[in-house]
Amino acid sequence: MASQREPATAQRGSPPAATVQQEFLFVDAAKAKSSKQGRRNARSFVMQKARRERPWSTSKHAAKQRKSPENTSPTTIGTPDLSTTPITSTPSPPIVFPGTEYFPLVDSSNLLVVKQELCSECQIFLCRPGKHLCPRCMLFQPPAPNEEPDNSLFDPFGTMSVEMNGDVSVLLDYFATEMAPGIIAVDIRNTSHLMRSHWFGTAISNQGFMHSLLSTIALHRHVFGRGPLDTALYHRAHAIASVNSALANPDMAAGISDANIGAVFNLLSVEETLASPYFGYLRPDGDNPDQRAIHLRGLLKMVELRGGLMAMDSNRILQAFILWHATAHAVASFDTPYLSTSDLLLAACNPRHPPGYQPQICRHLLDCCAVLHIQESLTTLVESALILIADLNAWFSETNSPLDPLDMQNFSCVLECMLLKWLRDREHMVCPREDALCVALLIFTIRVTEAFKGRNHVHMLHFQASDRLEKALSATSCTDWRVCPDLLLWILAIGAISAEGSVRHPWFAYQVSLACAEFEIPSAEALLDRLRLCGWVSFKLDNAVGYLWEHVINLRLEDRNFLPIQAFAYT
Repeated sequence: MASQREPATAQRGSPPAATVQQEFLFVDAAKAKSSKQGRRNARSFVMQKARRERPWSTSKHAAKQRKSPENTSPTTIGTPDLSTTPITSTPSPPIVFPGTEYFPLVDSSNLLVVKQELCSECQIFLCRPGKHLCPRCMLFQPPAPNEEPDNSLFDPFGTMSVEMNGDVSVLLDYFATEMAPGIIAVDIRNTSHLMRSHWFGTAISNQGFMHSLLSTIALHRHVFGRGPLDTALYHRAHAIASVNSALANPDMAAGISDANIGAVFNLLSVEETLASPYFGYLRPDGDNPDQRAIHLRGLLKMVELRGGLMAMDSNRILQAFILWHATAHAVASFDTPYLSTSDLLLAACNPRHPPGYQPQICRHLLDCCAVLHIQESLTTLVESALILIADLNAWFSETNSPLDPLDMQNFSCVLECMLLKWLRDREHMVCPREDALCVALLIFTIRVTEAFKGRNHVHMLHFQASDRLEKALSATSCTDWRVCPDLLLWILAIGAISAEGSVRHPWFAYQVSLACAEFEIPSAEALLDRLRLCGWVSFKLDNAVGYLWEHVINLRLEDRNFLPIQAFAYT
């Protein structure tokens, strides 16, 4: 009895034959003849049958301990809640395996009737009736993966605008991991959370927007061979119904809300993808309405009713998506964007810099424009490009930059649209030198703000611009660049980098080779030094110059000749 009064820590450190205390002990009191004999029999039985039975000590001391409230132990956590089982601290047999006091207990009367088998895992202990593993192995068995994602991760409080199920969870997980992080091309550190707060946040509370978002996600997965097309078409149909319902609402605010405009924009994106030749089987002859044009007209009308694109500042990411979409189509067609001029001018004047920030621009390119008597309107665009270059250099080089990546991305799109508008407005009045400079600025702006691509990736947006630049340069003469050779080098390098991987690249590389020979530039490092004078984004373009120099060397070794631009006709 004295050993029973020792602390629990001393009992755990005693030899296996010593009596130790147990917080919980389940016993069939009718079978226990005496406390001493019961403990001896229990110890023997547990060692042989892996603790299938825990006899309850009937000693007076144990009874006193059962009445004492101080003996409640934290190890009760996880123990089955049996109302007939008192919380006690009684003597117990030695523990064979650490932690086995947490195993579920089995009534010994059942074990006498049901035939038990050895555990298939450890081959030592017996299994509970109807189980293939013993309690110990079941405890350490890793949990089986869920057949479906945990929907509560996306909608823990059941507030989603659509019914959450396994398919929807898969789509939202794909959106969160594959699509949303890299949506802002210049945001290489993924610092912006607007896709979650504004884009997905709007979808949570609006059924039409959510269905349109799910349609774009499902279509994206289908294009990459990761899901059926039917899922995208299903959500598209529900999105169209919800949009029409909102437009029919007597309250006009519901029809032109951020959510409804966003739903129409998503539907426009879906229709543009489905209009590609890859999905031609969806458009049988005689049944081919131009859904893209319908959605685009509706989008423009809704934006107009809201007061223009810049008035939609309640959802910055929606505002940006419409601007990016208009810019991409304008560059691909080499035409002015479908947005109004007032929207572009307001966006260009929109302050983008935090208080106290001053961009460190390179003045050399502006000096070249002054020497070459470039029109003032184009010089203004050149200055805007230099501000963008300074911002990008600061953003890429400083981890804690105060600049906003979305603002920079938007400003680059506005600059591209303004350059296209300048070219369109002066289609037959611009000289080849100014034409070449404007097109080079356009290509440069696209190249330094687009997502990273492979070395030989051919960007579809550059085809029209590269062709226009080649024609403009071919129409210049040697006297056009004699007073400012750095500007010519800058334009040629931009054209060559943009055209890499296309059929026009050898021509541009050859012109760079001639220019470097003319201006005594012996290496890629020397070429980079000259290019940085006019404004350069090293993070995006330095490696491309190294590849360009390799082409220049190869061309010289192959002794390939192209018709030089007139500037080098005298060489």
